[in-house]
Amino acid sequence: MTNLTERERGFEAKYSFDLEQNFRIEAHLYKMLAVWAGDKMGMTEAESQAYAAKVIGDVVTNPQENGVISVILADFGRHNIDMTVSELNRKLEALRPIARAEVLEE
Repeated sequence: MTNLTERERGFEAKYSFDLEQNFRIEAHLYKMLAVWAGDKMGMTEAESQAYAAKVIGDVVTNPQENGVISVILADFGRHNIDMTVSELNRKLEALRPIARAEVLEE
C-alpha cells in the first residue's frame, strides 16, 4: 500500500510542478508579447517593460478570455496601428517556443 501512496504523491508532485511551469511560461509569453507591442507602438525599452507590467496587471485583475490579446488590440487601435486578432495570435504562437526555452533555462 505504501508504494501506491508514494506513486500517487509522485504523480501529484509532477502534476503540480507541470502546472507551475506552464503558468510561468504563459506569463513570460504574455510579457514578451506586450513588450513587442510596446515596441510596435514606438515605446522605448523601459516604456515597453512598464507597458508589459501594466497589461499583465490589468489582465490579472480583470481576467477574461483572450485578455492580453484584447488589451493589446485595443491599445493598437488607440495608436492607429492596423492589427487583427489573428495576427496577434500568430505572433503569440511564434513567441511561444522562445518563452518556453527561456523559462526552462532558468
